[in-house]
Amino acid sequence: MEQIKPKKKKINRSRLSEMLWGYACVAPLTIGLLLFLAAPLCYALYLSLTTYDLFNAPVFIGFGNFIRAFSANESQFWPSVGNAFVMSIGVLLSMAVSLVLANLLCGKNKGTNTFRMIFFLPTICSAVAVGIMWKRIYDYQYGFLNSFFGLFGLDKVNWLDAAHAVPSLIFLNVLFGLGTNILLYIATIKNVPRSYYEAAELDGANAVQKFFYITLPSVSPVSFYILTTGIIGSLQGFAIYQVMTNGSPANTMMPVILIYNYAGGNYGAFYGYSSALAILLGLIIAVVTAINFGVSKKWVYYES
Repeated sequence: MEQIKPKKKKINRSRLSEMLWGYACVAPLTIGLLLFLAAPLCYALYLSLTTYDLFNAPVFIGFGNFIRAFSANESQFWPSVGNAFVMSIGVLLSMAVSLVLANLLCGKNKGTNTFRMIFFLPTICSAVAVGIMWKRIYDYQYGFLNSFFGLFGLDKVNWLDAAHAVPSLIFLNVLFGLGTNILLYIATIKNVPRSYYEAAELDGANAVQKFFYITLPSVSPVSFYILTTGIIGSLQGFAIYQVMTNGSPANTMMPVILIYNYAGGNYGAFYGYSSALAILLGLIIAVVTAINFGVSKKWVYYES
């Protein structure tokens, strides 16, 4: 018996036009990803295996840059990663403060919209502008904080020295992240079915119990999103830290500032080594994010 070959479906003109328009719409994004993400990443991977100072041709050295990063001679990269994790404490504090404020601002009380706007204003400001402003506020001689303390006869504090810089920067990060977090929490809390709270009230639950047993589990997906993106942002922190301290004192040195310094900043032009550090930082972020996703199964609750 002869095998019957399936007929090929012909694409009519309207279907072809639809496909072409679809490809045309995704082409700008695809080209952008290839040019500004995939190509630089591949080039960075190549440079990480070489020594390159911009003036001479790259020389292939294999995994020499990565071996250097893990050697005893590297005294800054891993401490800077530790500094970034310490700064991520501000993410947890910002989440807690944002959730409390969001609960207070969920109502329709007079002035609620004004307070929402006040909390959101720093979010729309440039990180550099915020850093410059707060560096002035923290200034030892003429800063607002020390001038305010002087009114009460208190001694001046060097807010950006080794002893005070970390809590000062964490406080700044908390304030800088409040606006977006509050809006996310408000939107989530308003979507929690009111029947949950009504049922809890019938069972005699007070406000604290409703917060911990209804509100907190209901906003856990948003909390997970804020935590994940916040930790990634802390590990990639650059602008505010460069403006405020530029890595001095040492406990404020951040990984991206160090990478920048090796890529033509204060340390010269070591593009191969800086590329290797950038790849290591990317791997650290990937591992931390994967761990966060794994642990999230124990505390993030999704409605079925």
